[in-house]
Parts: sequence; C-alpha cells; structure tokens
Amino acid sequence: MIKALRNIAAGLLVALGVALPASATTTASADFTDLWWGGASENGWGLNIIHQNTLIFATLYVYNTDGSARFFSASETRATGTNSFSGPLYDTHGTYYGTVPYNAGAFTAAAVGGITLTFSSATAGTLQYNVGGTTVTKSITRFAFAANNLTGNYLGGLTATSICSGQSQLTLIFDTLQVTQTGNSMTMTVNFFNNAGVSSRCTFSGTYSQAGSLGSVSGTYSCTFGSTAGNQGSFSMTEIAPHQAGFNGRFTGSDQFCSSHSGWFGGVRDVI
Repeated sequence: MIKALRNIAAGLLVALGVALPASATTTASADFTDLWWGGASENGWGLNIIHQNTLIFATLYVYNTDGSARFFSASETRATGTNSFSGPLYDTHGTYYGTVPYNAGAFTAAAVGGITLTFSSATAGTLQYNVGGTTVTKSITRFAFAANNLTGNYLGGLTATSICSGQSQLTLIFDTLQVTQTGNSMTMTVNFFNNAGVSSRCTFSGTYSQAGSLGSVSGTYSCTFGSTAGNQGSFSMTEIAPHQAGFNGRFTGSDQFCSSHSGWFGGVRDVI
C-alpha cells in the first residue's frame, strides 16, 4: 500500500511551521477570489471577486443603455450557505481620478439593488443582480488569460483518506517533490521512504488546464518500492493554486489496491 513514515513527516511539518493544503475559507468549499465573466460569447463585461472568510467583495463592470461603461460594487456580500452569498449592490461616485490630492469626502454610495452569487463548483456559478426594476441573471466562470507553470523542486506530496481492500486508511506520500511542466504536459514525482524504510517513488503524469487563477490536471500514476512495482492508477487534481511559497490542490484517485484516494496534493518550494 502507499504509505510513508507518518511520524517523520509530521515532525518535519511541525519543525518547518507549515502544513499541506487546507481550505482557504472557513465556510465555503473553495476560495472564489478571481476574475469572472460570462464566457467568450459575452466578452467585455465581468466581475471581480475577493473572497475572505464568509465575505465577498465584488465589483461589477457592465454598460449603460448607451454603451458607456458602468460599474457597481458589493462590499457586503455575505455567506448565506456553503457556496452562496448575498448582499446589497451599490452605485458609487467620487473624486475625478485626475484630481490631486484625492478628496475622500466627495465619495458617496447608494444602494440600488442586490446581488446573489451561487457557485455550483469551484470554477462555475450563477450571478443574479438587480438595479432598480431590472434583474439580470448570468452564468459565470473564471476568466483565464495566462496559464501557470509549476515547474520546480518542492518539499511535499500527497495526504489522503483512502479506501483500500474495503478498509479506510490514511495515506501520506511525503518528501521531495519535483514538478516538470511543458505546455499542458505535467509530471510530478515524489521520492520518499515507505513504512518499511524502502526508498520509493510515485510519479503522476497528466494534462494540465487553466480556469482563471486555478489549474487542474488529470492523468495516471505509478509507484515503485525499491525495484518492486506498486500502486498504479488514475488521478485528478483540481483547484491547483500557486503561490509564492509553492502550490496546493485537491486530489482524487484510485488504483488496483484502493478504490479511492481523496485529499490534498502540494508542496513548499525547496530552496536548499
């Protein structure tokens, strides 16, 4: 089975003061911070979302009946469920952008309606808002304009809850992690010692895609324990979020021994 030396790995995590990926928010299943839009068929308008804990600050840029630019803000869009948020929508006015110094006292904000965001997944949802008597409902998705590249050396790997031979177990593959990405082709290799102290390796290879600031990769993996072939199966990683210190993403997979693995995959950049 795929197991590493949990006690050693746990000691490393404590010593380094880091942990493998956890949810970025306390109530939602994902961090929805990103630039969102209605898709290529509705180019030109969009929604900026900043998500912190149970609150979303959204800015909406759309157009008036004459085609001139118009924006609204929603600074009090609060969680009403696991993946839903609602609040007032404001029309704001302030100092001309070329004025120096800026006159903060000229700022005004008037509630003109409401906004509701309901997310069906980490990368898709529904926007509904109203301004006066006009109600608008749009399907939204994250807007991707540049693909991330995760190539590098990390300290990390996989943590998961697994069902193997009908039994639940904890899986930890953790030590040095090397990521190679060329275009949309990605390979992630974890070198570690299994629970028998044997030098082992698991290699995950797949096709990478981008959805807004998040990435995903699906493919196959295989492990060897010394010279002995081990687990071989398929996997999917979603919500891959790069950051200055490394990256993290959700992991699901299965192989000939385990019907499911569900957890997190990621790492902290290795600068040694």
